[in-house]
Amino acid sequence: MRRKTVKVAFREMSTEVGSLLTNGSLSLTERFNQAMPMVVDFLDFAREERLASGFKDSFEEIYFFKFEKPEYYATKIYVAGWFTLMNGRPKGTAVQLREYYSEELRFIYRFFAQHAFHYQYFKSGMTELDQLLFVRGAEVSPVFVVEVPELDSSFCTSGDYMFAKFIAYERLQELILSEMDKLEAAERVVVASGNSALGNTKSMEWTGEVINLVELGYALYVSGQIGGGKAGLGEIFRWLESSFGVEIGIPANRFREIKRRKRMEKLHFILLMQETLNDYIDRSEGLV
Repeated sequence: MRRKTVKVAFREMSTEVGSLLTNGSLSLTERFNQAMPMVVDFLDFAREERLASGFKDSFEEIYFFKFEKPEYYATKIYVAGWFTLMNGRPKGTAVQLREYYSEELRFIYRFFAQHAFHYQYFKSGMTELDQLLFVRGAEVSPVFVVEVPELDSSFCTSGDYMFAKFIAYERLQELILSEMDKLEAAERVVVASGNSALGNTKSMEWTGEVINLVELGYALYVSGQIGGGKAGLGEIFRWLESSFGVEIGIPANRFREIKRRKRMEKLHFILLMQETLNDYIDRSEGLV
């Protein structure tokens, strides 16, 4: 009987783990205790199979430690992070839960900022440092050293674990945004009722692209401009929707559209506002 490949085993494991984590009939602890051993067993299998087959050249080695292993190991980091996140949720009010999720998001943003160089390398698809970051045994300058918890030099490079954390943290970020959307959804009817009670209040019409409003909403949120930085992402988007009479939908889904843009186009609307405002200031001062 033909032995399954690592990639097939990974797909099967990911499907099983995904089903487990969303199984509401089990407690959080039960889900975690069943899911994590699956991940660990797969990682052991992947290590044995990959080391047994070896790498035909440095390009194959770089590809594995830059793309494949981080994807595999990110599952372990994600499952651990998922349990910590869900198990740590406060039992208090919706406001407290929103603040909890907001703080978790800020932690992820801080992590990306603290490792800005490596995160940009991860996002941009650059290759200049691949020989240092994704080849085993490569001597790395201290400026490029990142945290590497594994001591197995035969299956570890200086960059693969950091890439795994980036993948896992982006998944956790999407999970948190999704949970915040669910939390906010129940309040939409209340907000709509309150708006209708205002009756004569004049609203402004948003005539630009809705995706531009998504840029603005996230910019307001991450820069903490509203409510001393305590306003939830969902609250900000509900306010924008009610103020401009538009349907934004799930912010996390629209944010993915922005993330999929090319690097120089990610903040198209924000940069457009900066450019037009600078031009307006120059004209008002007679500089042009």
